[in-house]
Amino acid sequence: MRQKNSPKTKSAVVTEEKDPLAPYRLLLWLVFGVNALVLWWQCLDRYLAPRFLFLSLSLLLGLVLLWRDLRERADWRLHTFDLLMLGWYALNVVSITWAFSWSEAVFYSQKVLLLFSVYWLVRQALLRDESMVRQVLHRATLLLTWVVCGILLVQLAMAFGKHGLNNDALYDYASAVYGNKSLATEFLFFLLVFNVLFRKEFSRKLLFYASTGLLAVLILLLQTRTVYVAVAAGALLYFPARAWLAPEFRPVFFRKILPAGVLLLLLLLALIALKGRGSSLAERLNPATYLESVSANERRFVWYKTDMLNQDHYWLGVGNGSWKFWFPSKNIQGGYRLQEQNVVFTRAHNDYLEIRSEMGIVGAGLFISIFVVAFIAALFTLRNEKAETTRHDVLVLSIGLLGYCIIQYLDFPRERIEMQVVLAVLLAYLTFHATKLWAKMPGISIRNSATTFTGLVALGLLFNVVIGWYRVTGEIHAMRAMEAQSRRDHRTTIKESQAARNLFNEYNDVAIPLQWHEGIAWYYLDQMDPCLAAFEEAYRLNPWSFQVMHNYASALLKRGDTQQAISILEQAVAINPKYDEGKFNISYAYLQVENYPKALEWLQRIDTIPNPQTEDARRKNRETLGKQEVLLKEIQGRMR
Repeated sequence: MRQKNSPKTKSAVVTEEKDPLAPYRLLLWLVFGVNALVLWWQCLDRYLAPRFLFLSLSLLLGLVLLWRDLRERADWRLHTFDLLMLGWYALNVVSITWAFSWSEAVFYSQKVLLLFSVYWLVRQALLRDESMVRQVLHRATLLLTWVVCGILLVQLAMAFGKHGLNNDALYDYASAVYGNKSLATEFLFFLLVFNVLFRKEFSRKLLFYASTGLLAVLILLLQTRTVYVAVAAGALLYFPARAWLAPEFRPVFFRKILPAGVLLLLLLLALIALKGRGSSLAERLNPATYLESVSANERRFVWYKTDMLNQDHYWLGVGNGSWKFWFPSKNIQGGYRLQEQNVVFTRAHNDYLEIRSEMGIVGAGLFISIFVVAFIAALFTLRNEKAETTRHDVLVLSIGLLGYCIIQYLDFPRERIEMQVVLAVLLAYLTFHATKLWAKMPGISIRNSATTFTGLVALGLLFNVVIGWYRVTGEIHAMRAMEAQSRRDHRTTIKESQAARNLFNEYNDVAIPLQWHEGIAWYYLDQMDPCLAAFEEAYRLNPWSFQVMHNYASALLKRGDTQQAISILEQAVAINPKYDEGKFNISYAYLQVENYPKALEWLQRIDTIPNPQTEDARRKNRETLGKQEVLLKEIQGRMR
């Protein structure tokens, strides 16, 4: 007989539950892995605003997907470090009220919201399942290591084929992932830190040594002194500390690592004695040559002028995002590239000093306290934690944070979105391991206000999405305007400049108001009313840009407003005493009002470049002397 199949019951049907950790995995991949590779080629800065927009969207998506899990399982006690981070964000927001530019202040402040959001969500993910976080961050680190290194290897090969290992050439080539070779090298340093942090997650030791070895070689070849210092400081701390924390590592340290370190130190001393002359790489490896370099002299000049600015705005500074506008107000006399080559500095290349200038001594103290408290938490954990793996993790995280502190003394990681993610992950991991410390310190329970707290963060991130979208679209139009200006397509320049401007995007990448491009176009079209209106607005938005002043004054001269033009040009020359184009125009303006002694006086103030070393410098001198001769003859002819 044939047996009938028994009917299926509901209990026999197997249904798979959804993975509750899947949203955390997605969030970590988007924030740590994908975000660091996002770019938009059509933007003026193809990394900054696009990554700001992408990270804001990713965090907003993460909050939506994780809301139920967070409500049930999150740590809703804001401990001391959480409150410190929120206090830092609050000060940034408040500083908008006294900032020079609202659009820049809002953008800078909301980047701090991204820092806090990544920090808080990564900390919650660690509390939820640390092994999951380690797994995802390890895989993302491995992916970033090989993708970024692969791109940089191609660019290095191109640079080496044409220029060898010339440092200046590397700036032009090593820019595909983070904007310039310094920022790229700094990101490689943090990838090295995370590779060491997750060394036990590597299935094969060979892969670990290949990843860390490749990163070390690229850091060496990219010749960024700041990262050299960060790596050296990290190595000097890591190996002795690990030998102290892990007894089984001591034989390796004393027999192999310590002798190798002594040998490297002797080689470094020999390099210092030789000064590394004749080789770009050898010279940059030598710390003794840095103080003699153009870069060091330029930084000292910028920091000196920033200190002068700080004296006038001691307690609260000039407002978030405003340093780049206020900096020339103390004049730029003494900065060679700033004066002779019209180089515009938009960052102080020292985050501490820039924050000091923008948010005063109050802001600088609060910012530094974040790192001080994080290091205190690390020391507390190293002293009280017994598990060797945890102690090793805290040691590596501390080295990463130390490297970040060193880097931001000579560069500007607080501006870059990928660097803020790195900082947030380091802080989240360190505070996660210091849970026992926070339990002893003050905190605020917000469990009853969890919905309100999450809603406010979500609203802030939604606002970020709006800011990011307007900045990205604005920069695309600004790029088109600049391209049109370069090919003298004046109508398109005007159209694109107007389309580029919005509430959150008012300047180009060197802090020149977008109206300036429009004014230039109207000037060449001989439409003086809209030209002057555009230049006047540009002057209002950046009253210390001598380029803006010069063009505004030129338009005023063309319309016959000579006295106002002279006043503005004299302000421009006060900012840049070597601004010869401005001196020519002042001399010409005094000639028009028949003040010949003043016209001669300003003509005689025009300088040539002393001891010109390049053909461009010699050509500029010839042009300057030729223009002087022509104007002198005209003045003398009028005086007869």
